[in-house]
Amino acid sequence: MMNGKNQTRKSEVGPEVARQIDENLKRLYADGASEALPDTLTQLLDALRQKESRSRPSHD
Repeated sequence: MMNGKNQTRKSEVGPEVARQIDENLKRLYADGASEALPDTLTQLLDALRQKESRSRPSHD
């Protein structure tokens, strides 16, 4: 039963479990990093870059 305070539990896993977790996290990250960005996000980033370049003073 929680008493409203932040309680932390220290749990330890064996080296084999830790290795599996590490490998799975790396695999998940690699899979996500290799995916293309959705078009809506790409368009938003382009719009932000254009707005930023227009707001910068030119050095001519």
